[in-house]
Amino acid sequence: MDVPELLDSGVVVLDKPCGPVSHEVTSWVKKLLGVKTGHAGTLDPDVSGVLPVALGRSTKLLKYIAGKRKTYVGICKFRKELKQEQIEDAFSKFRGEIEQTPPLISAVKQVKRKRFVHALEILEIERKRVLFRATVEAGTYIRTLCEDIGAAAGTEAFMEELRRTAVGRIREGAAHTMQVLADAHWLWKEKKDDSLLMKCIVPVDSLLHFRRVYVHENAAESLGKGAQLMAPGLAAAEPLIRKGEKVSIYTADRHVFVGVGVALFDGGEMNDKTRGKVVKSERIHFRA
Repeated sequence: MDVPELLDSGVVVLDKPCGPVSHEVTSWVKKLLGVKTGHAGTLDPDVSGVLPVALGRSTKLLKYIAGKRKTYVGICKFRKELKQEQIEDAFSKFRGEIEQTPPLISAVKQVKRKRFVHALEILEIERKRVLFRATVEAGTYIRTLCEDIGAAAGTEAFMEELRRTAVGRIREGAAHTMQVLADAHWLWKEKKDDSLLMKCIVPVDSLLHFRRVYVHENAAESLGKGAQLMAPGLAAAEPLIRKGEKVSIYTADRHVFVGVGVALFDGGEMNDKTRGKVVKSERIHFRA
């Protein structure tokens, strides 16, 4: 891909600073690059970290790159000093499935909802402050989690600092600051040097982690015009695909990304089909 193609169908993984809201940062990217933008996974103004920003046509694939898990590192501050055993006991109550009510500042209804905490690790304790790492289901409120941990410990607690270190499989090591993105854009525009910008913007399909099916070129063109994937258009399907799971669709010859669909059969069965629909299209990215 060259820069114009990436601007039309790529993703910038930003390292959002504390201060601006996610929408504001996304607007900066839009003004800088001159393309439609959208972000995956809103961050509060006082939270920094990984914020994927989709460009152009890739905004329609945001829900697939957002991931079901988010990882954070933060500081939970208790109102009073507690013994280490008390802190560990309180944290232990919030691993696995939990219930929480969204904070008043959120835009959603204030009703209890279940969320899953995949991991909650104490990294360091210094008097009233606890440095922790949490990997949680998307939609989990870390601010509320800290407050609930405090209540479980018999006192008050609040989230003092927070940074998102991962969105799904997208890690903070892949993130770039707005300044780096601005410098990269200037180099491309003014010096015709696209090397840095090519590092800042990645193809959207590189952030998808679905098993793959490959289609013939004419089938890809038909999918781009709204058709469904029928057995004659299928070149090959990865054998480990299971019925009902999402798949990435690519052309067989050039390995061009076509879009995302849902497998209607297991991979092996799909490869044996000679007629009928084999994949239900969800979002087609390919331009016929």
